[in-house]
Amino acid sequence: MILNIFKYLGLCLFVLLVQEFILRNLFMSNRFAFLVQPQLIVMFLVLLPPSMSHNWMIIVSFLAGFIFDVNFESWGIHAGISTLVGYTRYYATKEVETVIAARDEENQIWTSKKGGTWKWTYFLTFIAIYHFLYLLLESHGSNFFTRVLPAFISSTVIAFLLVLIFENVLYKPARN
Repeated sequence: MILNIFKYLGLCLFVLLVQEFILRNLFMSNRFAFLVQPQLIVMFLVLLPPSMSHNWMIIVSFLAGFIFDVNFESWGIHAGISTLVGYTRYYATKEVETVIAARDEENQIWTSKKGGTWKWTYFLTFIAIYHFLYLLLESHGSNFFTRVLPAFISSTVIAFLLVLIFENVLYKPARN
């Protein structure tokens, strides 16, 4: 239990550091910088264990979003969207817990248990929801077709690729 808490705190810290020191400073002076805004907090949210209770999922999601809001001065956008993603993610992963509990295996990354197609759909859905809401709220709904939509598409693709890379590097899924 304590080991899992430290594991997910380490994941949150890793995501925060990558966001702060790499992604935030990637394209600061470029006029197309608005296109590259991947938010890796969604990686932390989608990799939380499915066995976590619904109330704890909402609390942890809110706290992670709050930490991002404090660090990136986004005035509650991350906290609100993270809470919504944590709330809906519980229902998307509710049946996964019973599939994993039925197996006698070591504690490996749970997203690899359902297969590649499910994992890609799961990651892409929540990354897209997070980025769409984040970019829409950050822009206050203005310039939807010229700035929000292109930034949504590019940031979602970049974040999706980063989540797949980091998930495979950090967790090294078991090969069957």
